[in-house]
Amino acid sequence: MFSIKKYVSTNTGRVLKTFYLTLRGLYYRGNRLTCPICGHSFRKMLPGGFDLPVIREKHIVGAGRRENDICPYCQSTDRDRLIYIYLKYETVFFKRQNTLLHIAPEPSLYTVFKKTKNIDYHPATKYAEGFYYSSKIETADLLDLHFEEEIFDWVICNHVLEHIPDDVRAMQEIFRVLKPGGKALLQVPYSLKLAKTFENNSIVSKADREKFFGQFDHVRIYGSDYPKRLEKTGFIVHKISQQHNFKHIDSLNKYAVNPEEMLFVCEKPLKRNKL
Repeated sequence: MFSIKKYVSTNTGRVLKTFYLTLRGLYYRGNRLTCPICGHSFRKMLPGGFDLPVIREKHIVGAGRRENDICPYCQSTDRDRLIYIYLKYETVFFKRQNTLLHIAPEPSLYTVFKKTKNIDYHPATKYAEGFYYSSKIETADLLDLHFEEEIFDWVICNHVLEHIPDDVRAMQEIFRVLKPGGKALLQVPYSLKLAKTFENNSIVSKADREKFFGQFDHVRIYGSDYPKRLEKTGFIVHKISQQHNFKHIDSLNKYAVNPEEMLFVCEKPLKRNKL
């Protein structure tokens, strides 16, 4: 049932949030760093993440504290900006008609995608919170997506799989809804020191998950076998490094991205005609 009180409260909160972000952006403005998503420049960005022993011990890329992480204006994180830069400058994503499924959409990327006319955009999350997510975002369970098979050109699932106990099932669902030749950006935090993904179903408390996995709601630390896990689903995995695969950007430093982070671009193979 529609609630006037809830509608007014939610929209007032969004107005105040927008006003606050505008003031914060003005306070941090400068010309040292630029957010490619919102286009604003700053003297520095906001710190983000947590400095935990397990993150340092396992050298987990995509986790830990970074001083220039969060854009003061659009709140993009370094990993959001890396995805945007890749799609904008290293692919034809924004130049073609695309159908996109965006799982747990980041607000900064959501704002861009929903305004892009050639993108048939489907943002979806398991829990519609109202304040963090717009009420227009549909709910979807990554373990049982309600979409038909082979309807999306792209799927973006950014730092979600590490929260899901049955990540194999989630990978299979993403594979199912992708068109042949479609691609999925499946980013996760991953350790540079672990050859094999670490998971333990007996670790269930928030304190223990933070201690062993680096965050209270994570259920594993992916290792260098992460691409193999994706390949078992059927994906062709392209590991895109900033140093070797970004051809159209002279320097990524000004965008405040994590230079260690790699993109995992997972392609669904084209179907072959049976003989």
